[in-house]
Amino acid sequence: MRRRRSEARISRPPLRWAIAAVVVVVAAVAIINAVVALPLGQGLAAAPARVSNVAFGAYVGPTAKGVRALPAWQQFAGTKATYALDYAAADSWVNVEGPDWALSPWWGAGRRLIYSVPLFPHLPTDRAAGAGKALARCAAGDFDPQWAQLGHNLVSHRLATAIIRPGWEFDADWYVWAAHGRKQDYIDCFRHLVSAMRSADRQRFQFLWNPTVGMHQFPAEQAYPGDDYVDYVGVDVYDTSWAPGTYPYPTKAKTAKRAAIQASVWKTLLSGERGLAFWAAWASAHGKRMAVPEWGLSERVDGHGGGDDVTFVRGMLDFISDPRNDVAFAMYFDVDTDTGIGDHHRISTSDTRFPRAAAVFRQLMADRS
Repeated sequence: MRRRRSEARISRPPLRWAIAAVVVVVAAVAIINAVVALPLGQGLAAAPARVSNVAFGAYVGPTAKGVRALPAWQQFAGTKATYALDYAAADSWVNVEGPDWALSPWWGAGRRLIYSVPLFPHLPTDRAAGAGKALARCAAGDFDPQWAQLGHNLVSHRLATAIIRPGWEFDADWYVWAAHGRKQDYIDCFRHLVSAMRSADRQRFQFLWNPTVGMHQFPAEQAYPGDDYVDYVGVDVYDTSWAPGTYPYPTKAKTAKRAAIQASVWKTLLSGERGLAFWAAWASAHGKRMAVPEWGLSERVDGHGGGDDVTFVRGMLDFISDPRNDVAFAMYFDVDTDTGIGDHHRISTSDTRFPRAAAVFRQLMADRS
């Protein structure tokens, strides 16, 4: 499962544009209802988002729970979830290799599985410093038999078309396979995994290389395994910010002020350092389609989430649907996480914390049909 950052570790350029001290009512309405950043940093537009024929899906829970919950997600979103996201358990090699309990629920489920694979087993209490040797062993090929076994297990469960997502969000510091200071080990480990899994009989696996949006511990492209080992360039995006003057919202901030902050956060996510626009252009330059394996609204106990943020939903759906960005699939992370910071994302249930954003999401998906 995806761990949430527990403190401000993201370095982002300071915001240079100022919010005027006096905001007239007309401007406030425009910010709330119409500000949408266009792809590739082309400024702001008031036109409503329209969703094209991108493959949409969601993460709604692990294994069998996810299979059972996807029909309700489809009903909420008004679209068929032809893709599904899941995560291999990381507590043992047996579970990383794809046991029957993890894979059999997806057999015949009518979804293309995006399977998130940890680079080696670990426990929640593990620290990255202790994982350096494991990453080096992976880079040396020590784990090739385990990757080959995962490939064979997927094939035997008729999941040979799965998209494999190894060691995601490696450019940050919250996973034990963090690549900072050991980028070449990460590259070699990724290559070994791909080569070993390709050895499985009758496989048609594709592989997703997946940093997270923004600038973190190092420029993520420095750990790119190479075009021969990557089929999709994926970027994870959540409505969070640690930049000064953004989240948490100022105490008693009025609607116009909150809307202005949301617009500034979205501008950074889109066209800031290694934002979505950067990765769309970078993927295209490498002849790869882009993907958004995880995206979601966020409400956090520490206040660093945007909450019921319509601007974020509009902006994300505009970016995803714009054909210039060539997004193959986008997966909403529709679960709440319990990592000590109370990170909420769910929009598909009646008790969602994001009723306005959920309504806009549904309307924009309906406009697609």
